[in-house]
Order: sequence, then C-alpha cells, then structure tokens
Amino acid sequence: MQQVIKGLMQEQGICYLGSITEAGYPMIRAMLQPIKIEGNSYYLHTNTSSNKVQQLIKNEKACLYVCNPATFEGVTLLGQMKVLISDEDKQPFWKEEYQIYYAKGEGLSDFTVLKFEASSGEYYQNFSVQTFDY
Repeated sequence: MQQVIKGLMQEQGICYLGSITEAGYPMIRAMLQPIKIEGNSYYLHTNTSSNKVQQLIKNEKACLYVCNPATFEGVTLLGQMKVLISDEDKQPFWKEEYQIYYAKGEGLSDFTVLKFEASSGEYYQNFSVQTFDY
C-alpha cells in the first residue's frame, strides 16, 4: 500500500492537509506534494506565519488526502503532525527553488517543515474502500 500511496502523491503534485481549528472545526488546505516520504512519515513545507502551523502546534491530529480525479482513486491518511521549526530540523529540507515561497532564502524564520506520521488510512478505487493501519 505504501508504494501506491507514494506514487499517487508524486503523480498529483498536490495533497490536501486537514487540521483542527481552535473552535474544533476541520480546515482543509491544498499543499504541494510531500518533499520526502519515509515509511509512514510524510514531510511538507509551509510558512511558519500561516495559521495552520498554530493549529497544528495546539492540536497534532491531522489528515492528508490525495486523489486522482480522472480515475477516482484516492487515499486519506490519519495521524499526528509535528511542526519542525528549528534550523537543525529544517536545514536538510531547504532547496534554492523554495525562494519563490520564502523570499529571504535559507534559514528564513518563515520556512517550516511539517512531519506527518500516519497511523491509519482509507484507500478508494473502483467503488471499493480498503482501510489499513501502519
């Protein structure tokens, strides 16, 4: 299942991140595809100043969703999100092409890495849902 999920993430270029607001409501956002996938860990990047970072610091429960709308194939992953904001944690993920998102460059305090650790999920294809645990 991990290879299927990884392939789907890489094919689509984007995924959707769900977090919980202070009022307890789910909030969904489009994100660029993970910058690294390692086992059940999915690494994303975002602006430290975004409200989703504060939501994830207060409540680590999150989900990732990716789909191919042309084939009606999709996967939802449930788990915990860690916010990596130390220079030591985020330095290995920095790429020069990110400057379009983080204009001041490497070490920018507004560059944050999100580490999502999936614990379970649902895979949908051909009118069938398959649940799984990591």
